[in-house]
Amino acid sequence: MPLDDAILGKGVYTPREAARLTRTTPQHVLRWTRGSGPNQPLWNAHYQFLDDDVTEISFLDLVEVRVVTALRKASISLQSIRFAMAFAKDKFGIERPLASQSFRTDGSEILMEAVEMDGQFVSLSKKSPGQKVFRKIIEQSLNDLEYDNDLASRWRPNKFSSVIIDPARHFGDPILDEFGISTSVLYQEFLEFRDLNYLAKIYEIPKQTISLGIAFEEDLEEANG
Repeated sequence: MPLDDAILGKGVYTPREAARLTRTTPQHVLRWTRGSGPNQPLWNAHYQFLDDDVTEISFLDLVEVRVVTALRKASISLQSIRFAMAFAKDKFGIERPLASQSFRTDGSEILMEAVEMDGQFVSLSKKSPGQKVFRKIIEQSLNDLEYDNDLASRWRPNKFSSVIIDPARHFGDPILDEFGISTSVLYQEFLEFRDLNYLAKIYEIPKQTISLGIAFEEDLEEANG
């Protein structure tokens, strides 16, 4: 496979970039996609077949990290998540369970059935156990994604309608959808100039749209503290 085909349109994120977008830590990103010590990864990140030392991940990996982060915050064990992924592949033929539209539709049932079969590994929040927990987690993790051929293809973050994360554009860097400019670039320039009117003028972008891009970056900064 040509190198360009392996990278272009797939998105490229360092562990730190992925952690910032999914509100986890770089250590978790690496642990889940590359393993840690004797512990095997939950899945092998897309770019590992290029070089064992590569730590960058793809857009689909990013989506899966996002879902695992949500499941872990609900106190669902890594063993149960691993079992559920294998169960979805074996029983339903879903190759990338946590990034598939099928999982968005049936994920709560898949997880519930999997952890019931793998009960010794289950670690659910005692305050809200069971299928309703799974359904809520799956809906919150996947409801702002768009899909092509059953796999996540674009991410339009909730509350920030002008922002898109599209692996086919700017290598998956969050951008203003209509104007194609990085929200990170806008945010850094806003920190320097502190003048929305100035940014709107030089980029020829409505001030309200720039404000939304900056708000998206501020939300990430706040979440990652």
